[in-house]
Amino acid sequence: MERRDFIRAAGVGAGVLAAGAPASLAAQTWRDQEVPAAIAALEKRDAPPAITEAERASRRASARELMGRQGLAAMFIEPGPTLDYYAGVPWHRSERVFGMLLPQRGDPVFVCPGFEEERARSEIQGRFGVRVWQEEESPYRLLADLLRARGHATGRVGVDESARYFVAVGLAAAAPALEVVSAARVTHAMRGRKSAHEIEIIRFANRVTQEAYGAAFETLHVGMTQAELAGTVSTAMQRLGYAGSALVLFGEASAYPHGVDDPKPLAEGDVVLVDGGLSVHGYRSDMTRTVAFGTPAPEVETVFGIVQEAQQAALAAAKPGRPAGGVDAAARGVITRAGYGPGYKYFSHRLGHGIGLEGHEWPYLVKDNPLELEPGMTFSDEPGIYQYGKFGLRLEDIMVITEDGAALMTPPAKSVHEIS
Repeated sequence: MERRDFIRAAGVGAGVLAAGAPASLAAQTWRDQEVPAAIAALEKRDAPPAITEAERASRRASARELMGRQGLAAMFIEPGPTLDYYAGVPWHRSERVFGMLLPQRGDPVFVCPGFEEERARSEIQGRFGVRVWQEEESPYRLLADLLRARGHATGRVGVDESARYFVAVGLAAAAPALEVVSAARVTHAMRGRKSAHEIEIIRFANRVTQEAYGAAFETLHVGMTQAELAGTVSTAMQRLGYAGSALVLFGEASAYPHGVDDPKPLAEGDVVLVDGGLSVHGYRSDMTRTVAFGTPAPEVETVFGIVQEAQQAALAAAKPGRPAGGVDAAARGVITRAGYGPGYKYFSHRLGHGIGLEGHEWPYLVKDNPLELEPGMTFSDEPGIYQYGKFGLRLEDIMVITEDGAALMTPPAKSVHEIS
């Protein structure tokens, strides 16, 4: 799917929270006394260990090496996935500037609104220094002073590429002798290649997602709504111990990759497309399965085989040193040669996106992307064919680039009648 902060359960007309959000806010969940047998049978799955402070310290050391090579005196990182990656400090963004200054030399320090100091210290737990600014003071002036104290009155300072524009502008105005640039080259190089531990967590998250789907699909029945199945998927994830949600599309609605606000209840012969995920230690899963409810039109079986072949062609093309755009081309070529082309005519989106602490993150498997693949990169492999007025069909699994190729983290769908 396309990048999203929210994913929509079509038929509700409102947002269902994306993977990792409180599952109680999903479109619909079952009360305990109503839980179907397939869902009630699910039991909590124990996750791999969470990322440790030692791992984060190693990340910060590697980032400093990269900063030195790129001529960056420091990085400023706002709350969000990148701050979690380097420091493990959860914090919501607001108009008041909060974040970590990671210098190329010297200790990291957090800049914090004065009235939030005690909360910040409770989250930081003595691992980093904290410098506060009061309401009438400028956080940007504080950052400039901290940089100057570390010998960086001039030079280049990187700002996390996801930071708000006003943060970069404010720092540049407070320290005009500094060149404020994007820190993307550092954060992409670090977060784009996952460690063995990160891959273990992401693989686990996707396998739990697949188990939840399997149980939820057993509850399909004539007249079921998209919202009902979305709630059932969410409940299945909760039973397995994790919060998540799903986009659910029936019949003709499945031809719209992100759904349509005119859903119809499930009927015999409909395709059922479910795309969703959950969060484990902050790492996301993302999986799409399309199955047939009852006996589908003959073209559904044909299209399933084409999409299945496209997914495998992409997997075979994904090797270290190969361009990311070539992986998209391999899948798109299969679909085009089968008569569902050219270009984006029926396969209307890129092949895949990176995944990790964000459901959609750099890098991307998209046409003409020259980026060379490296071991440890993780991507969705999600070809699809969408025909308005008929149906859409997408298959998605997460793949990891290995030393000599690529591997899916979950067993792929076998047929239009089973999810794996």
